[in-house]
Amino acid sequence: MVELLSSLSHSERCLETFVNPDLMTDTLPDSNEESDEWSQVQKLHTRITPFRNTEIDKWQRKTQVTTGAAALKGKLHTFNQNISDQVAGYMRDPSRMINRMYLRKSDVGVFGESAAEPATTVEGKDVEGDPELIDDSEFYHQLLKEFLESCDSGASESAFYALRKKQNKKRKLVDRRASKSRKIRYSVHEKIANFMAPVPMTVPPMASKLFENLFGTGNLQKSAAV
Repeated sequence: MVELLSSLSHSERCLETFVNPDLMTDTLPDSNEESDEWSQVQKLHTRITPFRNTEIDKWQRKTQVTTGAAALKGKLHTFNQNISDQVAGYMRDPSRMINRMYLRKSDVGVFGESAAEPATTVEGKDVEGDPELIDDSEFYHQLLKEFLESCDSGASESAFYALRKKQNKKRKLVDRRASKSRKIRYSVHEKIANFMAPVPMTVPPMASKLFENLFGTGNLQKSAAV
């Protein structure tokens, strides 16, 4: 990490105007102690901070002019500030936000640990969660909420309609050959579906005599009559 910060600071020529001569350290300390490494990281961070804030604020102003977000209402004082000032305002009292980031072990299962204890202390203060379990999504949700509230409603609405026009319109499936009576159309009536009208049956005159002599039934009737 120290080597990364060093290469970043030396690669930016614009950074030379923000350099503090007292913080110039071209070589890393020979000692391998942890305190020396952290002090080196702190010096490099302090050295690059002014350049970082200036560049971020510059690009923020450019995006506001491009998107029309510069013409904001007077009540949105927070978003009218630079990003660096907003971050500094959040970090003036970080204890409240940090405590809200702590997660409880009962909500999150930790591998290799038993059930969470009811109370946890950090520097003599009781906190609800575990300092080793951090969830910083609420911080970014707040920044996103302020950004969306500060956007120009007219510009966003026009961009929305422009996006809708670019989308492909879905066409209905229509049989074009069925127009101008070029195709027969049938209307189905459910009540008469599968219905067949009765067909009258003509019985031949010899049918009665045929059934009388069938299986000798005619001879039995004659003998009974005698």
